[in-house]
Amino acid sequence: MKFSTSFLFINLLFQIISYGQTKNDSIELILDFPVLDIGYQSLAAKTTDGILSSYINPSMKQSLTASNNLYSTAHWGIKRMFRNQSEFKRILFSNSVAMAFDLLISRAPLSSVWLHEEYHRAVLTRREVNSFNDINSFPYGDRTVAVRKIDDSDLIFISDNHATDFRRLMSAGNEAGNHQIQSLQKNNFYYNQDLPHIPLYWISTMTNIFNVANSTSSSFDELVDEANAEEGSDIERRDFTGPDFTAWADALFFPEKPYEERGIHPSGVGINRYIKPSSLNEETQNYLNRQGFLQLLNVLSPHLFGFSKIKLFSNSKGDYFGNFAVRHILTPFGNDLNVDIFYQTPTENLFFAVHIYNNLNNTFGGVEAGIIDKQLFNDKLLISARSMIWLQPNDLSFFESQSSLGGLLSAKTSYSFGKIKPYLQVDAKSDGWVMGNVFLNENISLNMGLNIWIN
Repeated sequence: MKFSTSFLFINLLFQIISYGQTKNDSIELILDFPVLDIGYQSLAAKTTDGILSSYINPSMKQSLTASNNLYSTAHWGIKRMFRNQSEFKRILFSNSVAMAFDLLISRAPLSSVWLHEEYHRAVLTRREVNSFNDINSFPYGDRTVAVRKIDDSDLIFISDNHATDFRRLMSAGNEAGNHQIQSLQKNNFYYNQDLPHIPLYWISTMTNIFNVANSTSSSFDELVDEANAEEGSDIERRDFTGPDFTAWADALFFPEKPYEERGIHPSGVGINRYIKPSSLNEETQNYLNRQGFLQLLNVLSPHLFGFSKIKLFSNSKGDYFGNFAVRHILTPFGNDLNVDIFYQTPTENLFFAVHIYNNLNNTFGGVEAGIIDKQLFNDKLLISARSMIWLQPNDLSFFESQSSLGGLLSAKTSYSFGKIKPYLQVDAKSDGWVMGNVFLNENISLNMGLNIWIN
């Protein structure tokens, strides 16, 4: 269940968008259509009773690319509207119109709010629990939106048998916003798109900050009471969790608490799913307040201030560019505080990240490196690769001081038929949490799809 906060920072956006001044060599648009996500999609087919109907429950990758395609196409078209303006006017006008568009579609399918809910749904599908995303009913004017049509028995099953997935279920929406921002920043940086994503960065970032930072506010108690009263005895209308982060914090601190201990719903029918801030003990509230404060770190990136690409130096081979972004992402064991490093040479697109994983009292580490769309054989063949190695707490526990070594290897190859580039991608990982990968256990996933590059 999410709460609209756009009005809090509209004025801030108008001040910020005037500062972006980046150069680009093309007006390139990249669309991604992952047709098959084998591994996850077999679970979605079981959940929805059919391979065709499995697309109703998209994977994290499928929902992310669908949402990115919408924003990138719209923002590309908006940028072209002002391409003959001066640099300052182009940036100001294109970002102003992009902001209006982003706010307009906020309660529509494929929006960032839709994506937030789809990441929740992907975790449910991982355990073969079906659900419905309220955004698909265009709930304009509603104060909250929900992932609903879920039985109490399904939530009991995940909570009592898959506690780590249950905690991930609550934090997945926060993960979605960070993942979308990162992927759009990569496209703007490596492909010189310079699309007006700045309003979306701020809308998504500030919504995450607000929802986490205000999770202990008494106003959330009132919203829970209002929701319970409005939904009454109709279980299908209820959100799967209510306020995400009070439920996330409660599940972190009390991982073995039976789901039924939440008590009976005020209507007398079903379980009282929503956890009020006032029901959290002082230690849990303090921890949640600290995570809300740390969410502010997500504004530490030149990308958010209009600088998608920063020239570092030049030599006889050409120009070298860089950028960075700090991210604080909620996880099933606490958080991932990481620094993304974007680096481009005249011939290579390189990405690095340093991860600092934290549970209640312990800190662990990880590193990540990747190469993006290396061109071979007269630029027809494109190769991307990514590797990660980490130490994360044993069993992804909030309390565990001992760590487990893990990692991920990913390879993607595509062949160019002009603008159309079919691809094959393989991801292999050990036990552990990775942003955008729904599996917390060891897993091999195969993706097949199409990239379309439009100049």
